[in-house]
Amino acid sequence: MKNVILCFAILLVASKSFSQETENPLDYSAVDSREKAIALYEKGELSKIYLMPLEFGGDDKPVNTLYVPAFVHEFKTRVDKRIEDLLDAGDNLSFTAEPEYKGNSFVPSRLVIMVTGDTEFTEAIDIW
Repeated sequence: MKNVILCFAILLVASKSFSQETENPLDYSAVDSREKAIALYEKGELSKIYLMPLEFGGDDKPVNTLYVPAFVHEFKTRVDKRIEDLLDAGDNLSFTAEPEYKGNSFVPSRLVIMVTGDTEFTEAIDIW
């Protein structure tokens, strides 16, 4: 068991983006329900990730689950590993994962992960 205190705050932020991003061909605006996102996940078109990783005590429940393209899963896995390494080294950390959304889409357009405490950093990925 790790001898650190780890606080997680998951903030679900629904924000509209008014910028026009023409360089990103992804468009998930039609994925406006959990059912549609799950259908794409079952087809292998989206990956399932957890805002609070299961290995950190997160639950496999809808409030902790996002459906995203595979490259976001890889990004989140790398960030979670970095956090785990810091915890293993004895750092006391707090963690937030904030998805941002466009319109009524169930697929986040951006994911921002912020770590504070003994080590501080912010990682963000634009999804679509």
